[in-house]
Amino acid sequence: MAHLIRIDLLLTRIAAAIAAVAVIAMMLTVASDAFSRQVFNMRIPFVSVIVANYFMVAIAFLPLAMAEAQDRNISVDLVYGNLPPVAQRWVGMLVHVLAFATCCGLTSTMWDEAMRRYASGSVAVEDGVSMAVWQGYFLLPAGFALLAMTYLLRIVLGIVGVEEARLPLVPDVAETAGETGQ
Repeated sequence: MAHLIRIDLLLTRIAAAIAAVAVIAMMLTVASDAFSRQVFNMRIPFVSVIVANYFMVAIAFLPLAMAEAQDRNISVDLVYGNLPPVAQRWVGMLVHVLAFATCCGLTSTMWDEAMRRYASGSVAVEDGVSMAVWQGYFLLPAGFALLAMTYLLRIVLGIVGVEEARLPLVPDVAETAGETGQ
């Protein structure tokens, strides 16, 4: 089981690192465009296209699996906290199975759309110049596939009965730093 967790976390961390690089690249790109407009009265071509079709998509969808691995997704525990441990385990498994099925469906749908965009050579046109944007469509199925893999790992861990099925797979950096500082 430890090998499965390590593989999942490695891929999840790589995707989150790509998203972090996209945040920095987007910031530098937008700042450079603003600087160029103010100082040289010239804009950098395709900044809005690159930001909207590549950077924002990577930032929004690639770290989904990391959020799940850190147990940082939104949850409302109105009833769950009052359930006995056995019922909590079953409810957790049911939620993970439904989330896995949803992510698989989204991955398949987004993959089909990405392939359609690839086949048609999807482009964005700015000032009469075309720029290919079909590549960005593959970021969505990648993000959902990683999320599905993380949910599948949680399902397997839950079936085996390992405690990590209900705990964060990645410790919270803030909590870890707080514990070492005390």
